[in-house]
Amino acid sequence: MKSWIKIISGILLTVTGIFAFLFFRNYKGDLIPDPLFWYIAGILLAIGGLLVIKGGYSQRDKRKAALAQAEIDKFKLSGDKILVDLNRCRIKTNNYTEQIERRRNYRAQALDEMYDSNENIINREVNQTVLVFESDKYGTKKQYYSRTIYKDEITLRFLLDKYKETYIYVDKNNRDQYYFDIEFLNDKK
Repeated sequence: MKSWIKIISGILLTVTGIFAFLFFRNYKGDLIPDPLFWYIAGILLAIGGLLVIKGGYSQRDKRKAALAQAEIDKFKLSGDKILVDLNRCRIKTNNYTEQIERRRNYRAQALDEMYDSNENIINREVNQTVLVFESDKYGTKKQYYSRTIYKDEITLRFLLDKYKETYIYVDKNNRDQYYFDIEFLNDKK
């Protein structure tokens, strides 16, 4: 089943379950026997609908990941390979501190502000790096950029020294399309 159909079905189930729950919560009539059953059924429908919605989004994310992997595989099979000496790569960094609220409850936030304005804030360091490799394989100098790597520069330099080299796969028809292979950074060795 397509993911958008799952998501819409999940929304309909959830809404139906919520309406059944709300209706039978205070039901006092004699027309429908055993309202407790329908009250519980409404709760279960709402929960089931939420699970179906989650499954639809999960299916969509898996499909996107599979398409991205297929594109990478296409580059690896049919693209021109450029050998990259990782010691010749420049590293561009962007490091900053991000402030995250610890509590989302506005009442608690207001009370925190009265006593200590930093009580609700957590500072988180964000490290972003990009590898830049320059090649003149096609007669002119061109810079190739990796995707963003969420590692600090010291850790990244250690990993680059460990793996020594990788490849850039360039589309033969459009040299502006390429894949900078840094999958080795995902290894948990």
